[in-house]
Amino acid sequence: MSLLDRFDFFDPEVMNNPYPYFAEMREKAPLFWNERLQAHILSRYEDVTYVLKNPALFSSVDIRVAGKLPKERTQITELGSVSNLVTSDPPNHTRLRGLVSRAFIPKRISELEPRVRELSRGLVAEMTARDEFDFMDGLASPLPVTVISEMLGIETSRRRDFKRWSDSLITAGSEILRTGKQSEESIRSAKEMLAYMTEIAEKRRQDPKGDLISLLVQESDGVAALTPQEVNSFAIVLLIAGNETTTNLLGNALVSLIRNPEQYEWLRRNPTLQACAAVAEETLRYDSPVLGLMRRVTQDVELAGGKLPADSTVMVLMASANHDPRKFANPERFDPQRDTTGLLSFGHGIHFCLGAPLSRLEAPVALQELMERAPKLGFAPRQPERIDYGSSFFLRGPRSLWLRKN
Repeated sequence: MSLLDRFDFFDPEVMNNPYPYFAEMREKAPLFWNERLQAHILSRYEDVTYVLKNPALFSSVDIRVAGKLPKERTQITELGSVSNLVTSDPPNHTRLRGLVSRAFIPKRISELEPRVRELSRGLVAEMTARDEFDFMDGLASPLPVTVISEMLGIETSRRRDFKRWSDSLITAGSEILRTGKQSEESIRSAKEMLAYMTEIAEKRRQDPKGDLISLLVQESDGVAALTPQEVNSFAIVLLIAGNETTTNLLGNALVSLIRNPEQYEWLRRNPTLQACAAVAEETLRYDSPVLGLMRRVTQDVELAGGKLPADSTVMVLMASANHDPRKFANPERFDPQRDTTGLLSFGHGIHFCLGAPLSRLEAPVALQELMERAPKLGFAPRQPERIDYGSSFFLRGPRSLWLRKN
């Protein structure tokens, strides 16, 4: 029986390890129909890059998932009615990215390194003071959420709320696909976040503080400010793209290192920032924090040996493309010394992840600080052999990861 006969993103076996399914998809069904998502799935590197670099043919606007438009998938109207960087096409996308990208220029990001290192060092010291610890709770989660919160100008007291809101938003997407509705908790969390961000945006509009929210709500260089609704929508993007992806990247990196002792030993002998960056890049390829993205087909397209009808939904699996042997030799081998040029974990084209430089700063610095203080880690006895990767069909990372010093 083919693995694809029972493929379902929400199947525990698929969630535990989707890569054998992706491999069979690439070879036997490069254009694969998924009934639950009501979407065509593309899994080969060439096809995925073609979609991502052609936004005129494959739109980011009004994408149906399981047959429903964004405004039909949520009971919180504001979450489905306002476009953001992820859910817009040019020229609106060009306007939004032009305004937001000012906060993510290389110079601004590089200036964050001392603060990222300070935070990492403190979190690592506190975490590794215990014999056993949850790596996700001790370092992988608090580091990126703290950095994003500080960039936005969020009070320290609300950072746990930010993490809670982020988790709730991700869970809500899967809830709707599973049950057709949102839980009361996810609705409450969404309303809390929207109310808080609306309040902060208005405060920064009246009294700018030099943080990212202040930048977004002030007109500058002839570029119009974001509306309060757009600020809310952008905050959601940052919570997921700038927070969850780095958290998942760090978690996936530790899992990959521990399960590949030869490569872990290579890093122990060579714990430079460059080597830690190489581990992060290979983790992005080997176990991507983002499995895939959705697009709406704007006209009939012939691709992957089949036809994508106009107005249909296509999901591109970047995680599968990163394992395509046509692009990367021996793709199932975790090898931080390989050339990862062309990996698709941050997307491609006009929607290339704006926060990629931030993630590529945070992860290597955190790994280096970890290697400095705890160079030998393994799974703790309380860590189940089967790692819990949560319930998201487009994000992948451990929900918890119990480790101990060896």
